[in-house]
Amino acid sequence: MIAYFDIGTDQTPEQALLDAAEPIRLLAGQPDTKWLRWGRSTEDGRRLLLVAEFENAAGYRRAQSPLEVRTALIPWLAAADVRTSGVFEVLAAADGGELWVPDITVPDPGR
Repeated sequence: MIAYFDIGTDQTPEQALLDAAEPIRLLAGQPDTKWLRWGRSTEDGRRLLLVAEFENAAGYRRAQSPLEVRTALIPWLAAADVRTSGVFEVLAAADGGELWVPDITVPDPGR
């Protein structure tokens, strides 16, 4: 999952980070969340990025299942830049210098 956030002029960067704290904490704490990174652009402090990895698409959905997570995460994610955000499936990866290709979970994207 990759989500980009542009902090609007109606909000300070400090407030945006405070608003993100609870959704990030809840998503990071889910058993299906393999890892998560929440970052800020070094070139533009009003541009933020969330990258999280799940075993597969089902794990991504399960991570959002608990009510507490849904009520904090979904409205917050709704503010993401939809032109460049989305859920992506890994087609190939390299760990420790070795390339591997995982099983495809979503063979027909968009369906």
